[in-house]
Order: sequence, then structure tokens, then C-alpha cells
Amino acid sequence: MTFVELEKQYGNFYAPTYTIEVDGTNVQSKLYLEITSVEVDLSLKEMSRFSFTVNSPFQITGSPTSSRAYKSYPLETDKMKDLFAFGKSVKISMGYADKQNVLHQGVITALQFNFPASGLPQINVSGYDLSYCMSKGRRSDPGKNKKDSEIVAQIARKYGLTPIVEDSRVEHPQIEQSQESDLNFVRRLAERNGYEFYVFNKNFYFRPPSDKKDDLLTLTWGESLISFNPEINLAEQVSSVEVRGWNVATKQAIVGTAKAGDEERRGQDNSRRSGAEDIKKVCKDQDNPLRLRLPVYSQQEADRRARSILKRRSEMYVQGSGNSIGLPDILPDTNIKLSGMGTIFDKRYYVEQSTHTINSSGYMTTFKVKEPII
Repeated sequence: MTFVELEKQYGNFYAPTYTIEVDGTNVQSKLYLEITSVEVDLSLKEMSRFSFTVNSPFQITGSPTSSRAYKSYPLETDKMKDLFAFGKSVKISMGYADKQNVLHQGVITALQFNFPASGLPQINVSGYDLSYCMSKGRRSDPGKNKKDSEIVAQIARKYGLTPIVEDSRVEHPQIEQSQESDLNFVRRLAERNGYEFYVFNKNFYFRPPSDKKDDLLTLTWGESLISFNPEINLAEQVSSVEVRGWNVATKQAIVGTAKAGDEERRGQDNSRRSGAEDIKKVCKDQDNPLRLRLPVYSQQEADRRARSILKRRSEMYVQGSGNSIGLPDILPDTNIKLSGMGTIFDKRYYVEQSTHTINSSGYMTTFKVKEPII
């Protein structure tokens, strides 16, 4: 989609707007609360979170300096605490005029009250997405003879989420959850399969990155792209990856490998060397493979783990952050194309994080991206 098409879709980006529902009640139109700012932070690496600030939520019964006004605050504080009680559901939509997209569904986990030296009080309400309860507690479960995707789908349903899970294909003789939260357990399974795991609204995603899909839109620096700060860094690059395991049945070692050149860059400039190729050029006389000993049970699994690790390392070679006018379509696990900065940086990028903010300055979207490798 072009930026011009988005501009028409959102009414030339006039009148940025949002809707906040707490337990199904619109806090603006039903409760008449004044919201001064709202922010939704969506991420592939962490739980997504939200926050919004309510201005002057307390009824003042006298002058701000009178004891009567001061004494009214505790009663109103209790009302606000009940209204925004921990665990209440929150749904936030953002957009322009009458065109809004749902960007977040989560639960309230924190309240911050502010009684300033001058001015009126405020409450900042914040929380996380619907995977929050998955992060609590530590569990142990010696599961056997299942695929990672089967176990993950069971966990999703346990928390009332809709699993959008892609078959991980490999059946493991043992998949052990050992004194870790369900959230960390699923993240570990996602990492070893080269999958992304995240919860968006009520959907639970466990699947390969969407870095092969078409670009969502094109942003041009100086026009639709306000700023972009890319970085090329060799720090996490390795020339190859070697994964070692042990076949209990045959009593033989299992070795999976991935080396420089195995990556295929999805950016526009496919002729440029990868991070693994560049580290080999810099360290000419030294081989610096990453050797790992992991619980793998077949050659197929070992090779897959090695390629997945090399891929994630390679994707850390070119990263960047930028911001644009508020665009609710920019979400993690999507691709955008950036242009207007020369052949090195004019290419496709994979979105890892996007933050959507509406306040007195308008609607702004900031994002973090990386160069996709498949």
C-alpha cells in the first residue's frame, strides 16, 4: 500500500482519535473522563503494554488550598481505584476521525497517582497484553512425544487465547518445562524453532516470522518518514554456527552447521555481504564459529537449530529505529520499505516493535526494525 492510499484511507490524517474501553465501557463518552495522552507499545521481544493518563479525575469541592478540597481527595481516590481495578480488561483503538484500528487488548496492572505542588491531580493507568498471567509462577512438566506446536496450542487455550500456531514438524521424545513460567517456556520453544511468539489482542501467535510477505507500505525520508537511525554493527556476528547434540539410540554425536552464505537477504540490495561474510573478511586469519551444545535428537533438528541461530544473529547486523506520522497499520511482524536514504538503506525492513502515541502534539508512531534474513 502506498502512503497516498493510506492518506485517503485515514482522511488525510486529520483529527487523530482513539477509544479506550475499560471492561467494555468507553471512558470518554460514558464516563466523561479527560484523557491527556495514550500510548500502546507493541513488541515481539517483550509483552506489549499500554498506558493512558487521566487528567483531573477528582471532584474538587472547594478551592485547591482549602482543607475541604484536600479532604475530598481520599474518597475520590478510592472511586478511581475501583474504576481502574487491577485485572480489568482494557481495549484501545487508534486512528483518525471515524477510522480506527484495535491496537491492544490487555489488563490493568498498575496505577500511578500524581498530586503536584501546583495544578490538578492525574492518574496514569497502565498494563500488559493478555499474556500477562502467563508470566506468573514457575512450573515443571516433563512432556513427552509431542511437537512444540502441540504443547504451545494447549497453553494458549489454557489462558483463553485463540492459538494461531504453525506446525513445528519435529516430534520430540522429551520436552521439559523445568521451573519456568509458561511465558518463558513458550519463548524458549519459539527460539529453537526460529519462530515468533506474541499475543495480539486475543490471538496467540506461534509461527515463522512474516518476513517473506509483501511490504505493508513504503515510507520516504523527508516525506512520510520523519526520521530514521540505522546501525550496521559486527558485534553479534559469527562466521558460522555449530550445534552439537547426542543420539542416545546410536550413541553418536549429532552436529548441525550453518555457515556464511547460507543466508538470503530480503532487502533490496542482495549483493551486499552479510554480517557473517563481513566478520570473515575482518578476521582473516581466525575462524570464529559459535559452537553450542543443545538437546537435539536428529540431524534435521540440529541443522534447523543452527540455521535459526545464524539467521537471528545475521538479522542483528543492520538494525534501526524511526518515526513517522501516526500509522496504526505499522505493527510488529510486518514488513515496511524505507526509501530516500541511498542504496545502502533503501530496502525492506522487518518491524520488531512499534509504539503508538497520541497526546497534545498529535499522533506519532515510532518503530524498531531489522533487515530480514530468510
